[in-house]
Amino acid sequence: MTDSQSSAVKVTADAPTSPGRPEGRAEGRPLRADARRNRQRVLDAARVAFLEHGTEAQMEDIARRAGVGVGTVYRHFPTKQVLVDELTDEWMAEGAVNAAEALTLPDAWEGLAMFVRRSAEIMVRNRGLREVFGDVGRLLDNGTGIENHELRTNVTELLDRAHKAGALRADIGYSQFQALMCGLAMATTRAVPGEHHIYADVILAGLKA
Repeated sequence: MTDSQSSAVKVTADAPTSPGRPEGRAEGRPLRADARRNRQRVLDAARVAFLEHGTEAQMEDIARRAGVGVGTVYRHFPTKQVLVDELTDEWMAEGAVNAAEALTLPDAWEGLAMFVRRSAEIMVRNRGLREVFGDVGRLLDNGTGIENHELRTNVTELLDRAHKAGALRADIGYSQFQALMCGLAMATTRAVPGEHHIYADVILAGLKA
């Protein structure tokens, strides 16, 4: 094979393909094992990159961290926003789990407080998560995936329990609480290390009946 032929093969292998045609996937067929591994490597690398750099993370850096060509990244995630959305689904699912754990506390107010404080702890460590939650308009208009549904269901139950216990302001519903959590995300962006709990406590003080 000549040098020009070798270069052509490499360009073809790394070039992004059109959206909707991810690597190794024929119509109606699952990804090949090697493609699944590459996709997982990209996701693992993206989690770290977005945690550190937020939405400023570059696809080239993610490819380098994953040990794959940038074309492989684009075959699985045609745009950076698609990758951000995938991670947002994961973060939402984690939030749903945290809310479910908070529901196991017998005291309704302590359960709600646990969820708010834990959310602040997670946000302060994850720049990407802070930026997603800080984008109030986009978050409040977000999709209806199962992760969002579970989070809404669990948080709504936390709020309902606190209302029934007389611990939560009567005028706070899910949408108001969600907006406050967006504010918490923006506040923790500028938090001095170790002081994120201050913002959580201020929100909780305002929520208390």
